[in-house]
Amino acid sequence: MAPLSRTDRIQLAVLVACWAIVPALPALFSGGLIGHGGTDLYPSVWGMWSFAQSQPGLPVWSEQIAAPTGMGFFYSSPLHGWAAWPLLPVLGITGTWNFLLIASRVAGVVTAHWAARAWGLQPKGALMAAAIYACSPFFHGYAVEGIVEGQTGWALALWIGWVGLEKPRLAAFAFALTVISSWYMAATACLLAVLMPKKSWRSAGLGLLLALPILWSFLHAFPERDLLDPGIRRLMGTQIGPWSPGMTDGINPFAKTSWIGFGVLALAASQALARPRLVVACLGFWVLSLGLPVVYELPLFSSLRFPYRLHAGTLVLLAFLGGMAVQNRRWAPWAVGWVVIEGLALSPIEPFLPHAPSAQPAAYAGLQGEVLLDIPGPFARAPGLHNPSRPRARWFLYGQLAHGMASPWAPDFNSIGANNQENPAIGALRALDPHWPGEAPTEVQIPPFVDHVVLHTGLLGQKAQIAHALLLKNGWNLVFNDSGGRQRYSREKH
Repeated sequence: MAPLSRTDRIQLAVLVACWAIVPALPALFSGGLIGHGGTDLYPSVWGMWSFAQSQPGLPVWSEQIAAPTGMGFFYSSPLHGWAAWPLLPVLGITGTWNFLLIASRVAGVVTAHWAARAWGLQPKGALMAAAIYACSPFFHGYAVEGIVEGQTGWALALWIGWVGLEKPRLAAFAFALTVISSWYMAATACLLAVLMPKKSWRSAGLGLLLALPILWSFLHAFPERDLLDPGIRRLMGTQIGPWSPGMTDGINPFAKTSWIGFGVLALAASQALARPRLVVACLGFWVLSLGLPVVYELPLFSSLRFPYRLHAGTLVLLAFLGGMAVQNRRWAPWAVGWVVIEGLALSPIEPFLPHAPSAQPAAYAGLQGEVLLDIPGPFARAPGLHNPSRPRARWFLYGQLAHGMASPWAPDFNSIGANNQENPAIGALRALDPHWPGEAPTEVQIPPFVDHVVLHTGLLGQKAQIAHALLLKNGWNLVFNDSGGRQRYSREKH
């Protein structure tokens, strides 16, 4: 590839800044964590911290959850965890999370631009390809939700680029990185390998072999995974129908989207006659992302829980079509701007990345012990269904970064992890949850391995007084009460 001209470098730098930095500025100025605290953000940050505590290596078990036994755990983005390991002592939790998210967005644009040029696109076409793929509302939604494994679209672009340059060994390594980065990016890459020329299937096969230890680790950590109900899987497919632009709806914590944009569709349609096979393949990926039963009853596809994530393959093909449509066009940079602005303004995802509190409550300060129980805790709901317990990960998971103690709760990690290792007495405490059906209990049993209990009275509602009385009745002392709706208890000493 010929070196980029000064103008091309400036245009690429502007695209990187407008995509990676500008939407994150409000969150960065807030001092909080980038992402919405109501979905995957706090579990992802906790996973990054927990993974880094176990380095070097690839942990498949955590003593920090389901205390005192622990349970299987596999961080959804080992690449993110390994990168965080040396950064955490320097940047801290908030700085490391925010830095890696922005760095991932930068890498997505740069690698997509490079991959497009590796496949023969000129700089203007490569700029458009990078905008369509890396600057899509699809990847923006991952950042909004805090879905850490969705922030590594650069790995797929890296593999595509090395395939284009016919570097099989480097392509195999990049394919292994894609597998490690996200199972859905890996599934997308496998499907693309069947369609792409230049013997891409060879690097895919070797890359899968290189990544087998990672796959084995995941299966070992979560051996009891259940398949999703077909109805739930359909809810997690690409949705068709009217939408409200995210800029008018405020914060949307559930940022799943396969939105494409009218400008991108027009560019792709202009290539229909010149490249009909590519257009058909693009439509094929889009159909796969719908989650239709006729497809997901087939072997291998039945294991995919979130069909909409195959939209990454649609974007790859759309990026090439859009790039070819603007090759050597003087107005190409303006079209790139339109694609990015349209996606941020009209897609269902809000244009600016939200932020969540990074501060820890005073109730967690100065504690000593091994196990802390937060009440209420988590409970399982199928993916796609509203789960009011998800924001509580800020307390029973993210809170561990402050006090360092394990939690007896066994999170289900979006219905992937089995929670049958949870102590029965802990599970019985869910009856204190205001969202749990049935009456509040008249007795509670806090296992002897629990050193401290924190009641989140603001979350318990009318059951807060019941929980308080039951703890006092069972020999617990109220030792801390803050204005933020938290009370901490310790056992009576005899």
